[in-house]
Amino acid sequence: MKGNKRGTKSDEALLDIIREYPGLSQYELSRKLRWSSGHVDSSVRRLMKSNKVFLRVMERNGRRLNLVYPEEKKPSTLIEVPSELLEAENPAWNDQAYFYALDSSTIGVSGSPMPEWGEISCFAEKVPIRKEEEKLLFNIPESFWRFYNLNKKHRVVTVNGNAVLVTVSGDIIEEKAYPS
Repeated sequence: MKGNKRGTKSDEALLDIIREYPGLSQYELSRKLRWSSGHVDSSVRRLMKSNKVFLRVMERNGRRLNLVYPEEKKPSTLIEVPSELLEAENPAWNDQAYFYALDSSTIGVSGSPMPEWGEISCFAEKVPIRKEEEKLLFNIPESFWRFYNLNKKHRVVTVNGNAVLVTVSGDIIEEKAYPS
């Protein structure tokens, strides 16, 4: 019985971290929680079995990584950024987000036009911003989705100053969920 309680507590702690940081690898989760990789793997397997998480298998530089996502947070075209990370009250992040294809692996997003990005980008597009519960939300435009092949690529969203950078890397080669 003790093992079950400990497993349940581990699973809950891990699921909280996965919800806060969706898309981390099992290695990154073990480092964040200071758990052994076996402990994380066992907990991820139990969470998959209860349909609370799923894995996206990514290949980058010849290595495979299992990226763990909460079931309710399937990757989508939506980018969510906590308002406190950006100067969201700044009029720059008012109505529109400006997307710039900066290079083959980087998308720049700003709340106002960035002429220096405009000069070097392959193409640019603007989309409406939604504000919900201390978050800014905007959808990656279809042209960017196709150009970067985002349905088959891993992406990482970071905030740099008052801009958002989306780094595209690694091929998603498989999605794993517990078979029904």
